[in-house]
Amino acid sequence: MLQQKNRTATGISVALVRPLEIRMEVVFGTPSQNCIGSGICMVMNRLPRLQTLRCPHATAWLSCLPGTLVFRFSKTDIQTEEARLRLAAPWFPVMESFCIPRHTARRLGLVTEWIWPGLYRIEETAHDWQLFFNVDNM
Repeated sequence: MLQQKNRTATGISVALVRPLEIRMEVVFGTPSQNCIGSGICMVMNRLPRLQTLRCPHATAWLSCLPGTLVFRFSKTDIQTEEARLRLAAPWFPVMESFCIPRHTARRLGLVTEWIWPGLYRIEETAHDWQLFFNVDNM
């Protein structure tokens, strides 16, 4: 985690901690339907070299808040309209469970790498979309 010090009006030094963010590639879709449908098909460290990935995908920055795994998608990084449309609604349906790489889950402090089916909240800001997954193992 990055830590920086900030002085308040009273001159007291306060440590501000930014959460760890890990850059990942997210492939949208339902795993059993070859990336068709809603949800997340897979999360990987990087796209395969020398292979074209035809499935809708986007770069995300993963971080953790208490009880929540956050996927942050920068609007400048989203290349396809199909990926944008998946993030345009206030809710993101996940029909089948998916996992993030075990090493990434451990770095973020998660006990498990699995995210279960459900309806998850999306928040849009001027610069990005944030997708919030409830995790009860932190």
